[in-house]
Amino acid sequence: MIAADAATRQTGGMSAPPPGWYPDPTVPGNTRWWDGTRWTHHMPVPPAQRATPAAPNGFATAALVLGICGFVLMGIPFGIGLLLGGIPDVLAVVFGIVALTRAPLLGGVGRAPAIVGIVLGGVSLLSVGIGAGWLW
Repeated sequence: MIAADAATRQTGGMSAPPPGWYPDPTVPGNTRWWDGTRWTHHMPVPPAQRATPAAPNGFATAALVLGICGFVLMGIPFGIGLLLGGIPDVLAVVFGIVALTRAPLLGGVGRAPAIVGIVLGGVSLLSVGIGAGWLW
């Protein structure tokens, strides 16, 4: 009888609700377990926050790989380096520019590889002026 009186007092004179999860009267926006007679210390476990993987910036990766390839191949003499290294260098610069314009939409992902690809491609293309791909 005493337990029933305590439950009636906690629920404001009405009969106690059945056990279950209810809005917590002490913490707004939270739920707490009501065992039928009183509030317990049990609270729901919040769902685990999963880190969403960053969207890849394929143009940045392509710019970096093409910039490295063009930079290495540009050193082959007798015009072979210009043919084999020049095409990847031009593509590295173009893809790097595209990647830099897309990076803000992806939260900055791919900004560094895009810049490195542009620099490698650009330096390699500029080295043609001092004989790269033709003489050495």
